[in-house]
Amino acid sequence: MTIKRLFMICVLLLLAVLVKAQDDIISQINTPLLQKYIDLAKQNYPKRQMFKSSELSAKAKIGIASSTYLEAFNASYFYRPDNGTIIDSTNPYSINGFQFGVYLNLGIFLRAPSLVKQAKEEYKAAVFQSKEYDILLESEVRQKYYEYLQLFNDLKIKTQALTDSKAASDGLRYKFEKGEVSLDVYSKAKAITSLAGSEKLLAELNLLKVKDSLEALIGEKLENVK
Repeated sequence: MTIKRLFMICVLLLLAVLVKAQDDIISQINTPLLQKYIDLAKQNYPKRQMFKSSELSAKAKIGIASSTYLEAFNASYFYRPDNGTIIDSTNPYSINGFQFGVYLNLGIFLRAPSLVKQAKEEYKAAVFQSKEYDILLESEVRQKYYEYLQLFNDLKIKTQALTDSKAASDGLRYKFEKGEVSLDVYSKAKAITSLAGSEKLLAELNLLKVKDSLEALIGEKLENVK
């Protein structure tokens, strides 16, 4: 068996596994599980909670601005005993008993509508920002989930490639020991196996990275989400 033939066999095996894995990615998408990931991200991700807090704060400011109408009015009352003198130097009122008065601060009253409108616009802006971030967060969770599936399949491919390479290398070692193949052919087969091992380790590392990223978004270990 020449090294060229061995290489072609390894490539064909790798392509066959790769095509099968790509065909299976869409079928592997677990829609209910993905929705749980999205819901957890909206529940746990700190930046999303920050936007929600800003939204609630802006909503509370509407009530504060509306109370400005009440601040424009000032009520007061006076009481003068019924037996008091109608007009004297210490109590210059012409009516006995209770006297009520309501005073209007025109400046505050006229400013109140603009304050309420401003507060409502700020609340609407906060709601839009919150909705926009929900869309971005959901998209990021989906991307990380799809990437996780892709790298999971990539790891399966690299694992299978390493298994196949080891099997081919072991077969060539047996033939080399019997003198049926040259040292050059056997050495190159071992090199292919070594490369397949390195590729598998890299695939494992990439899978762990995207898994960490997805867990950071949802605030849970993937193993804990059922």
